[in-house]
Amino acid sequence: VRDIILSISSGINAEYGIDALAEILGASSLLGSVDITSCSRPGLETGLKSPLADIRAAKVEQEVDMTEVNEIEVEETVAQIKNNDSSLTTCCFNNVQMDTEMVDSITSAMVRNTSVTKLEMCNCGVVDANIEGFITMLRSNKTLTSLSLETNKIAGKFLVELIKCLDTNETIKELRIANQKCLQYYSTGVGDEMAIAKALDKNSSLCKFSLNWKNGGSRNTADRIIMRNNDLARKKRRGLA
Repeated sequence: VRDIILSISSGINAEYGIDALAEILGASSLLGSVDITSCSRPGLETGLKSPLADIRAAKVEQEVDMTEVNEIEVEETVAQIKNNDSSLTTCCFNNVQMDTEMVDSITSAMVRNTSVTKLEMCNCGVVDANIEGFITMLRSNKTLTSLSLETNKIAGKFLVELIKCLDTNETIKELRIANQKCLQYYSTGVGDEMAIAKALDKNSSLCKFSLNWKNGGSRNTADRIIMRNNDLARKKRRGLA
């Protein structure tokens, strides 16, 4: 299958990429086993290891270094978010350990913000108690397109609720929630993953998603949904939808 993909892919328009080719060949389960665009801690894989080398490697973004010191002025940045500073479009709080109140202040400020399109809060100490704030933010904010919450401490049932709230969100394109650690174990069980995959099906805008999948069936379902959404996005760009 890999040789077929490699030989045919050279003739496919670059806009479609390997995901579209995989959908045509029915090889999505082979290509979707590992989320290689995850901003996980270096040395840790997200998801299950693919039986084939992932030939989407050309699309990999630079990983976030979870040991890098982030010198962002948190309170100043939150004030900018509250004031809807048009010059602030990306907020990267990665590796800044926060208490519950500070996380809530960020999500609260984001509710009415119309400038920030990318919010990164990997390895920030986000916990279950903060998820209601993120849910309110995602239901209200119509500008945010990318949210990263990897390497935090969010339990599976709260991740399910987070995904469920996307049923009315038509702007989010990227959501990363891999590497959640609760009591030193990954937080999602098979039931949680099935619920997450079911909830993903009700959103049509999400084109990138990361999670430590354990259940192959749920992972494959999610792969198909993300491929469907990418196809819808391509059609919209071409004026076909």
